[in-house]
Amino acid sequence: MVKTLGAKRAVLLPVSAPFHSSLMRPAADRLAARLAELSLQPPRLPVINNVDVAVEDDPARIREALVRQAHSPVRWVETIRRLAAMGITSVAECGPGKVLAGLTKRCADGVASVALADLASLEAALGSLE
Repeated sequence: MVKTLGAKRAVLLPVSAPFHSSLMRPAADRLAARLAELSLQPPRLPVINNVDVAVEDDPARIREALVRQAHSPVRWVETIRRLAAMGITSVAECGPGKVLAGLTKRCADGVASVALADLASLEAALGSLE
């Protein structure tokens, strides 16, 4: 099926839940309830959501996008290309693993990426910026 949609290959991901799919709607509803309890301030830097690749600065729209991201497909390639169009040249993946850092390198020319999984990798990345 994925080949008919233009994909070169498909890979089963070893994940613990059906993240970013409609099966996450109940969790997204709980997330919405929790986010409604928070007072969000306008961001100091642009926020790009990966649901519709929009640049958001309104806390209400950011809150809504966070909920949609829980149950919607990730538009990673488009997000990275949007960052590149905005002049971003470096992206950091924070957390365990490095899947997104690897994918980022293939999404847009001129955008470097690094995986920050622990303090040592953060220190190494910061050292390379000096």
